Amino acid sequence: MRFGRHPFFERDLIGIVDHIIEVTDGDVAAAARRLDEVDALLQAIAVNPLSGVRLGGKLDGWIVRYGGAGHRLTIVLKPDVDAAEIFLALVAFGGRDWMKLASARSLFAD
Repeated sequence: MRFGRHPFFERDLIGIVDHIIEVTDGDVAAAARRLDEVDALLQAIAVNPLSGVRLGGKLDGWIVRYGGAGHRLTIVLKPDVDAAEIFLALVAFGGRDWMKLASARSLFAD
C-alpha cells in the first residue's frame, strides 16, 4: 500500500512538533518521540488499512485510527484497497477538533 497525503498533512506534523516544543519548553526529544509514534501508526495502518472506526455522514467511507502514547494521535484516512492506496486526510494530536478538519479535507480525495 502506498500513501497519498492531503497537502496539509505535512503542516499538521509541523504543528504537532511546534506545539510539543512550546509546551515542553523546548524538549525536541519529546517532539521526535511523538513523530516516531506517528510513523509507527502509519506502519500499522499500512499493514491493516481497513481497521479503525468507520465514519459516517460527510465522512462516509473514511476511517479514523488512534495511536501513540495515551492514544492521543488521530489519523483520518480513506483506503482504496483495489488501487493499493491509502489517502491520509490529516493527523491530529491531543484535543484538536479533527472532525471539522476531516470534513473539509475529504473533498480533496473525492
